[in-house]
Amino acid sequence: MLKTRTRVVRHVTFAVTCAAAITSLAACGPDSAGGPTGNASAPGSSSAPGASTGSQAKPNGIEKQSAKEIYDKARQANADAGAFREQGTSSKQKTDIKLSATECVGKVDRLQQGSFEIIRKGSDIWGKVDARFAAGMQAHGATIPSGKWLHGTPANPLMRALGTYCHQEQFTKPDKASDDLTVGKSTTVNGVPVVSVGRKVGDKGVTYYVATTGKPNLVKREVAGRDDLPTINYSDFGKPVGASAPTGEVVEAPSH
Repeated sequence: MLKTRTRVVRHVTFAVTCAAAITSLAACGPDSAGGPTGNASAPGSSSAPGASTGSQAKPNGIEKQSAKEIYDKARQANADAGAFREQGTSSKQKTDIKLSATECVGKVDRLQQGSFEIIRKGSDIWGKVDARFAAGMQAHGATIPSGKWLHGTPANPLMRALGTYCHQEQFTKPDKASDDLTVGKSTTVNGVPVVSVGRKVGDKGVTYYVATTGKPNLVKREVAGRDDLPTINYSDFGKPVGASAPTGEVVEAPSH
């Protein structure tokens, strides 16, 4: 049984990629570009009511501060929002997730490896994988059903691996910048006035765009020279996640 459990954990890590990486520099997470350290339907596209960024919000003066201060305050502003939406795109995956410190709802498309939906509410995690994802698991010795909601807690290796995509540490331990960031130009992202901070080495780098009106939220992280790492858009600040147990058939996730 121990060997079987080990094989499942190893495959889950392979299939999900981020199963063992939940630090701020996780391979597929919000801070992985080499910079500073309800239902499970995909989140909607509407902006959060009362969102603090936008053309009608007042200037916040963040662009006058140091690069480190801009980055740190942006990460803290996102955490203080209590909830937000992440939309990430790379050559390996696409993600669309709404999250808070205790809830998470969304979808992860691993492109060539299949996709899955995820719901987390407190210590309860539900996941539903598609046929391609299940087939990949089967090829590595783990059998899980496709098209059915699986339920478990972080104590379950599979559900813990799927749940790492929620990146809820962003609320409990917002990332802090290193000292090698520099302040870039002011521009707009999705209609929001922003200032950029980042770093670049050769043709590789990462740029963070921080709102200069309203709350100084981080609204985008853009990666250059590494198409395997996601560029992420942040939105819907403060909008409730509204996670709830899925309807329909639910089965307990396999534990070995």
